[in-house]
Amino acid sequence: MIVRPPKRHGFFQLLLEMRGSVVPAITPHILMSSLWGVVAVLCYELNLFGDSSDEVFTISLSPFTAIGVAISLFLGFHNNASYSRWWEARVLWGRQVIVVRDLARFLIGIMDAEIGSHPSNRDQNEAEIVDDLPNLDKCAGPSSFMNDEDIERNMHAKLGSIIAEPCYKTDSSDKSSLNCTSGNHHKLDTPYSSWQSHIVYLGVAHSHAFRAQMRPSCKMEGSIRAIDDRDRFLNPEEKQRVTSSKNPANTILLIASNILGKAHRSKKIDTYSMIHVQKIIDAMCEIQTACERIHNTPLPLAYSLLVHRTTVLYVILLPFAIVQSQGWWTPVFTAFVAYTFFGLEQLAREIQEPMKDRPMCLALSAMCRTIEIDALEALGEETPPFLKATRNVLM
Repeated sequence: MIVRPPKRHGFFQLLLEMRGSVVPAITPHILMSSLWGVVAVLCYELNLFGDSSDEVFTISLSPFTAIGVAISLFLGFHNNASYSRWWEARVLWGRQVIVVRDLARFLIGIMDAEIGSHPSNRDQNEAEIVDDLPNLDKCAGPSSFMNDEDIERNMHAKLGSIIAEPCYKTDSSDKSSLNCTSGNHHKLDTPYSSWQSHIVYLGVAHSHAFRAQMRPSCKMEGSIRAIDDRDRFLNPEEKQRVTSSKNPANTILLIASNILGKAHRSKKIDTYSMIHVQKIIDAMCEIQTACERIHNTPLPLAYSLLVHRTTVLYVILLPFAIVQSQGWWTPVFTAFVAYTFFGLEQLAREIQEPMKDRPMCLALSAMCRTIEIDALEALGEETPPFLKATRNVLM
């Protein structure tokens, strides 16, 4: 993404600025158009068409006026459609930042004063009601209906062993102290301080995995790779599972939902809070799906071909229509028309794929770094620096 410098450009600086401009991309088109204008002038001056010169070089400008208006409308619609895609993607990624911030703030907010301690248990009345549910079922007899919690407990009793239960530190000062809620567990290289911090880590990992799927490679980032950033927030088992998945970002959300469900069944989080956290995870899934729609659905090729072909034919015929009246100024005016039309077309082409690795595309790496910093600050951990623009380009 092009980042404007703090210092405001002057009139001549803005006129000659090439960074962030489409001029380098369309320079060959401008030069060829200007050269074609020179050819038209030479044909007119040398009378290469003989007696037919008057017919060739007396083309009325009325058709060019009508065609120019049509091309302008086509280019306007093309640019509006491209910018709509760019802006929608920017809004979605901005929402991703908000959602992960909400996830971290809510999960850390329901913890005790110290990061890493488990949240307080439910109220005593609520606990007594839950404890009495099995007794009520026994009194009602085998023909009574099961309540929602019993159904959920029976379902997870069958499926709960599929996903290994991670270990969490019960004391933030003792790395060797682990709290495992099941026998089927694995020891993490760096144990999470709690199940809340585990989900927050997965939220950051989802952002990096999401970025890797939208922009698998970025030449402008150098040594920074989205997959490496993603793996930093996963434990070895999760890393192996995500790597083998066809949709890693969605798999990370599934892992987060599994951890949330286990925390709820262990009575570490009440039902209302669990529903709220799940809605946040659902919002992350919606954002990912919306960006996948933009990424996998380009603008119709036939529309781009129509605009490009009409523009090329217009620039080819224009010099022969104005050479009789403009003389050697014909190459200049032809180059100016080519700059306008080809520039608008190139601009639409640059922004219609907003998550690519072009200078005008979105700064996905910078937004993921912002998400990472906010999450780690909420957890009280050390944070990396913000990414800075290189030559006014922030990726």
